[in-house]
Amino acid sequence: MKTKMNNEDLKAFEGSVKIGLVATIDDQGGPHLTVLSTLQGKDESTMMFGKFVEGSSKDHLIMRPKAGFLIMNPQKEFWYGTMDFDHILKEGPDYEMYNNQPLYRYNTYFGINTVYYLKMREISEKSTLPMGKIIQKSIKTFLAKNRLKTVEKKLILKPWASRFTAKLDTLKFVAFLREDGYPEVVPIIQAQSVGSNRMVFSDSPFAERLALLKPGQRVTILAFSMTMEDILLKGTFSGFNQQGMGYMDIDVVYNCMPPVHKYIYPENENREVAFSPDQTVIQ
Repeated sequence: MKTKMNNEDLKAFEGSVKIGLVATIDDQGGPHLTVLSTLQGKDESTMMFGKFVEGSSKDHLIMRPKAGFLIMNPQKEFWYGTMDFDHILKEGPDYEMYNNQPLYRYNTYFGINTVYYLKMREISEKSTLPMGKIIQKSIKTFLAKNRLKTVEKKLILKPWASRFTAKLDTLKFVAFLREDGYPEVVPIIQAQSVGSNRMVFSDSPFAERLALLKPGQRVTILAFSMTMEDILLKGTFSGFNQQGMGYMDIDVVYNCMPPVHKYIYPENENREVAFSPDQTVIQ
């Protein structure tokens, strides 16, 4: 790991044709993971991104500045690391740069309204996804996952989400907190849902990094497609067995897709609201 970006890194992070992920710490002290395609380097020691929709991750950063990130380009090359939130700006050259990009310049509904700046703490060298190993582990996960299925007391994932997270071509990433309190982001393309309440995945091909993940730890899995469909799942990790297989029991589901980012499981109880003759609310 290094502490600064070089010119090759900065050039690779430019533009919006990439996957940019930022891991933050949520209000319960666990990991949260967000797709931010505007994430890029400003200089060798500073990362930045532009906000164009409201979401929980920006509030998390201001309250708890420690963050992790992962950037992946269409060639499946990726970088990861950690950073600390520093400040925001609502004007200036970077604000203008973002809003002059074609995606936002001609967008009537979404424009960049705030630029967030983060100080680089550490960044990896460029890596490439080992697709051969990932395909092997995806097949292994598919064959093993039914043995890890459990009796479902509640339907947590709706049918669409269950199918989406079971597909082999859906990208998945896991985030968890390291012992130093910084979020770590690791690709787990091989992960697959089993039923509506569990995600199963192997520790390979990134076993060394996933060795930091401990049984009973809170984890977050983001499932993402290149057609911009995504969903965020949170739960508790089982630990890896001797075959290198583990699972997350889902207890929280978060909708990441615009226009409304919100938690959709557990569901809020719907209560009837009635009015008395004097317009006093009776619940």
